[in-house]
Amino acid sequence: MTERTFLSQSAGPVVLGLNLPMGSVTVQVLSITTARVELRTADPSGPAADAVIRARASQDGQAFAVEVPEIPGNVITQSFRGNRVTQSMHTVYGSVTGMTIVNGRVIHGGSADTMTRVSPIDARVILPVGSSLAVVSQSADTVVHGDLDRVEFRSVSGGMRADGVRSLTASTTSGDIITGRVAERITARSVSGSLAVTVYSGCAAELETTSGSVHIDATSGACGAVRAHSVSGDVNVSGGSQLRVSAHSVSGRVRTP
Repeated sequence: MTERTFLSQSAGPVVLGLNLPMGSVTVQVLSITTARVELRTADPSGPAADAVIRARASQDGQAFAVEVPEIPGNVITQSFRGNRVTQSMHTVYGSVTGMTIVNGRVIHGGSADTMTRVSPIDARVILPVGSSLAVVSQSADTVVHGDLDRVEFRSVSGGMRADGVRSLTASTTSGDIITGRVAERITARSVSGSLAVTVYSGCAAELETTSGSVHIDATSGACGAVRAHSVSGDVNVSGGSQLRVSAHSVSGRVRTP
């Protein structure tokens, strides 16, 4: 195993920017004074271990940044979550048509280069109450336990789940974006993922996906405009009698207040 820990140089809430190409991000919001980011991979050596070792942190006032470099070459990562096995390929050079992979090695077709299997890099983050978060990744899923102020999330194949935010801006290609509470505004886009807000009490919401579903459950305090669109998924907007709702789906069901 390879591990590194980064601590904020300032006390109190921070604005954390985390760049993690692949793996997972788990965030806990606690009544603490110092933000903490722990990076770890099960690999004691190799590309993933090197990436953890070469990770860098910087800080400017309350802005705290941690960047993990991209793993070079043809790599495939494998992670186990419950009964699900997830594999992701990164930066594949050459054709992959007809490829067969066994234990991380190309044995038939595809690129002439050997694929390297690496363990994912897991980021465990502890943030003081009142902090904000920005995550940029290729395939890292992010889970937030607790409430954050502002959240920005951008990924290719990663998804995000958060207990609560004041403001959220998120975009992904194939991941879900699921939020418990949104107090002010949300802008979320996905190509093949689902979008959902369980308790929406904000003033502006824009959720758009191609093949996933959209669900918003608004409180009586919600106001302003809600735009919820999908091409082939269901769209469901409930509650919030004061809302101005624009809901549309080409081939899915649409339900509005």
